Amino acid sequence: MNSKSQGLLSILLCSIVLSVSCGKKDSAFQNGFEVTQSSIIVGGLDWEEITTLKAQGPERENSFGVAHVDLPAMGSRCTGFLIAQDIVMTNQHCIPSPTYARGVTVSFNVEEGIEKGREERFDCSEFVGNNKELDFALLRCKGNPGQKYKVLTLSASDIESNDEVYVIQQNCDYYSTRDCYYTKKISFGQGYLKDGSITHDADTLGGSSGSPVFSRFTHEVVGIHHAGLGNNGLGRGVENYAVPMSKIVTYIVASFPGIALNGQSTPVKNDTFEGATTLTLDKAIKGNISSKEDLDYFKITLSKSQRISIVLDIDGLSDLDLYVYGEDQSLLAKSESLRSKELIQGTAPAGSYYILVKGYKGAMSGYKLKVE
Repeated sequence: MNSKSQGLLSILLCSIVLSVSCGKKDSAFQNGFEVTQSSIIVGGLDWEEITTLKAQGPERENSFGVAHVDLPAMGSRCTGFLIAQDIVMTNQHCIPSPTYARGVTVSFNVEEGIEKGREERFDCSEFVGNNKELDFALLRCKGNPGQKYKVLTLSASDIESNDEVYVIQQNCDYYSTRDCYYTKKISFGQGYLKDGSITHDADTLGGSSGSPVFSRFTHEVVGIHHAGLGNNGLGRGVENYAVPMSKIVTYIVASFPGIALNGQSTPVKNDTFEGATTLTLDKAIKGNISSKEDLDYFKITLSKSQRISIVLDIDGLSDLDLYVYGEDQSLLAKSESLRSKELIQGTAPAGSYYILVKGYKGAMSGYKLKVE
């Protein structure tokens, strides 16, 4: 085969892979079967168009919070869902870093009966944060889609053994019909906890990554679908997997205090001195600089004069800087190195102090902040 033919073959293979999968292609093996992010159909295909459901039923109501996520940087697509007025959740393997959020748009009305290309699109290209272990990512959308579409309720509790579940997703059986349209579907199944993960047999395929898994009893989101076991070459396999939402809720509450979940009132953003988040001595807090303009202010009050260390641990190689201000908002100290850890130490009299974390020249990253 000549070099030109090899090049054309490579392009063709890449196009095929991108059309049927989402995000990274990591895989592992379990009992001789391959576990991948390419989700699978278990047994016969039994999903149905969301438009076939009773208009006022809880499943149909929940479907309005589920969306198609277009990933131009990835050259692919995933599914996502609203967890706050302007926040969409999908898988981390769909948005592995802030770079992959560029150009992302989200559509909540990609359904049967809506002509392709006429769906409503929201710009959701602002990266809020992600977590590889829990395989979720958060994006902020312009236009507050939650004012029009449903914000879903996330469960803080684990599912019961052999619980009935359903998955709402954007997909179609492209193994049978290559050019099918990924309209909104619902698939019912059984789910149970296994080794800290939710195993379920609701039908999915690549592109369903990031779909919410609901309990049929509470109709709350109990997990985020992210992987499948086995693939016979036609998208059929053994079982599917989801990350328990209880783990993710705990992480979001601790790491993203500015996100209001489950109808809570929206907290004051900590991007000003007045909105500063309160810190507790010797207790670390996780945060994220998610845009070029993002500023994170914190406030700590010392009851006595003491020596303190303010430690900023930065995720990855991004350049975040650290500043300390007095109660009158005057600058007292700063740390602006290129290291992955910024540190300010000294003896501080009793009183209140403000701490600012920001990116240098638009740098964005997650971080951990602790005053000890």
